[in-house]
Amino acid sequence: MDEAARARLDAEVRAHELEVDPTLVEAAIAPIVAQNGAEGLALGDLYLTRACARGDAAALRRFGALFGSTFDRAIRRSPNLGFTTDDFRQLVLDRLFVAPAGAEPRIHKYEGRGSLEGWLRVTTSRLVIDLSRARKRPEAAGDERLVERMSDGHDTEVAVLRHSYGPALEQAFTTALAALDVRQRNLLRQRYLHDVSADALAKMYGIHRATMFGWLDKARNAMLLEVRNALAASVPGDKLESVVGMLGSELHLSVRRLLDSKLEPEG
Repeated sequence: MDEAARARLDAEVRAHELEVDPTLVEAAIAPIVAQNGAEGLALGDLYLTRACARGDAAALRRFGALFGSTFDRAIRRSPNLGFTTDDFRQLVLDRLFVAPAGAEPRIHKYEGRGSLEGWLRVTTSRLVIDLSRARKRPEAAGDERLVERMSDGHDTEVAVLRHSYGPALEQAFTTALAALDVRQRNLLRQRYLHDVSADALAKMYGIHRATMFGWLDKARNAMLLEVRNALAASVPGDKLESVVGMLGSELHLSVRRLLDSKLEPEG
């Protein structure tokens, strides 16, 4: 890197309230500049992404402060996926900065061309689409009280569905919880009853936070699939997707209502 590029890099990194690590510059930034030239590259944003991929705590805090609202907006547009904003932020961070051994983190696809915020908007939108396709259905969650809150009396379709199928929901969730394994029920208790974060759960179980996020997602998906199966026995096929789709992202309400707080012994 020439002196002008290095000076601009230093200034942009300081604007992110970070200190320049020369070893990171040489290992991650200089090769990109050598290949593409410094002109037009967002050097400060490029440095920020590589520092985050290295696990730099200050860089990760800065990244969250700058772009957390971008992630929140992305998931709020898709409430049926059942993610809280905190859980979705964690999923985005894991997808961007955690990689299997021998592979590069996904964030390395950003090479400083164009706005990092714009790149992240596209990336998070694609993640939401991927999650939706993986589920292949709206997520179901809720109980009779939730259904009662879904209509203000002016939506005729919602009122009819509430009256016809509301009583089936609590039984569906009770059946679904019984079908889960002990660990899955305990994870749902800890996450939604005890409000234990995914990071804290990962430490408790001695696993990586990305693995814990996978466990939580699997437990949620298993429960929601069982709820849908249970509802299918009492809700006609042409109405099932409407009922399931309306239930939205309030899984935690049913977990809190139907599960006691005591953890079950595992193993």
